[in-house]
Amino acid sequence: MITLLLITASFWMVIYLLGQDFNDLLPLLASNGGMVHIPAEDLHARGHAFALRSWRVFAITLGVGALAASLFAWCTAKLILSSAHRLANTANRISAQALHERLAPENNIAELEPVARAFNHMLDRLQDSFTRLSGVSSDIAHDLRTPIHRLLMVAQVTLDRPRSADEYRAVIESAVPTYERMGRMIENILFLARAESQQSAVHATFIPLEQRLGAIAAFFELLAQERGLELALQVDQSAHVWADDTLLTRATGNLLTNAIRHARPGSTVVLSGSVASNGGCHISVSNEGEPIALKHQARIFERAYRVESPSNEEAPGVGLGLAIVKSTMELHGGLVYVRSAPGHPTVFTLWFPPPPPRAPEAGPSRGRISR
Repeated sequence: MITLLLITASFWMVIYLLGQDFNDLLPLLASNGGMVHIPAEDLHARGHAFALRSWRVFAITLGVGALAASLFAWCTAKLILSSAHRLANTANRISAQALHERLAPENNIAELEPVARAFNHMLDRLQDSFTRLSGVSSDIAHDLRTPIHRLLMVAQVTLDRPRSADEYRAVIESAVPTYERMGRMIENILFLARAESQQSAVHATFIPLEQRLGAIAAFFELLAQERGLELALQVDQSAHVWADDTLLTRATGNLLTNAIRHARPGSTVVLSGSVASNGGCHISVSNEGEPIALKHQARIFERAYRVESPSNEEAPGVGLGLAIVKSTMELHGGLVYVRSAPGHPTVFTLWFPPPPPRAPEAGPSRGRISR
C-alpha cells in the first residue's frame, strides 16, 4: 500500500511540473482566436528547455522514489528482524526446566504469527510428552521403592546369623509373592507407557459377552467368597462386544478386584453386560461400600492416584489398576466412567463402541484370565 502511494505521488508530481512548461507555451499558440507565427529558433530553444526540464523532473522523481522505497524496505526489514529477534530470545529461554515459555504471536507482524503459533503447538506437544515421561519415571520409583526396601530388610535380617537350609528356604518362599507383585508392577507400567505412545496393538474380535464375563466371574468367585461377598452375574445373552479379548479381560478383572477390595462385608458385587443403545456394549461392575467423593471421581483414573481410606491402607495395590482400565478403553476408542453417591452402589462402567462394518464373527473366546 505504501509503495502504491509513493508511485501515485511521483506520477502526479511529474504531471504538475510538466504542466508548468506547457502553460508557458500556451501564449504562443494562439492570439485573438487565430494562429501566430513563432520563429523556429525560439520554438527549438523552448523545446530543448522543455526536454531538459522533463529529464530533470524525471531524475528528481526517480531519486525521491528510490529513496522512499529504500526507506520503506529498511523499516520493513527492521520490523521483521525485530520480531525474529524476539522469537529467538524467547526460544533461547526454553529448556527442560522452562517448557512453559511460549511465543507471543500478537507481538509479531502478521506474516510471523503462523510461525509463532505453530512453534507454540510444538512446545505444547513436547511439554505433554515430557510430563508423561516424568510421570512414568515417578511411577517406577514410587511403585518399586517399598517392595525393594522390604526385600532388602528381610535379606539383611536373614544374613545376621547362620541359619539352616529350611530357614533359608522359608525366607525365599516368603519373598516370592513380593517378586511376583514387582513383576506385575513393571508389566503394568510398560503397558501404560506403550498405550500412551500408541504402541500397543489391539487385536479385536467379535466376543460373546455372556461367555467371557461368565469365565471372569468364575475366576473371581473364590476371592469374593474369601472376603464374605457374593458375586452376581447379569448379562444380556444377545450381547456381543468388539474388543481385544486379553485387554477386555484385564480391564474387567481390574474393576472386579477393585470392587471386591472396597465392598462392604456381606454385600453383593454385580458384574453385568448389556447392549448399548447406539449398538455398542456396556460392561458394569457395582459394589456397596464407602462412596467415592466427587473431588476424587475425576482423578481416580490417573496413575498412582489413590483415595485415602481405611480399605486402601490394607490394600497392596499402588494405584495403577484404574489407569490401566482407562488406557485400555482409549485404545478401543471407548470410555470408562464412575457413578458414586451416598446411599447408592458405586458403579464403574466400560463402554465399547459398535463393531466396524462387516466385522468377522469370532468363535469361542479363549482369552487367559490373570490378575
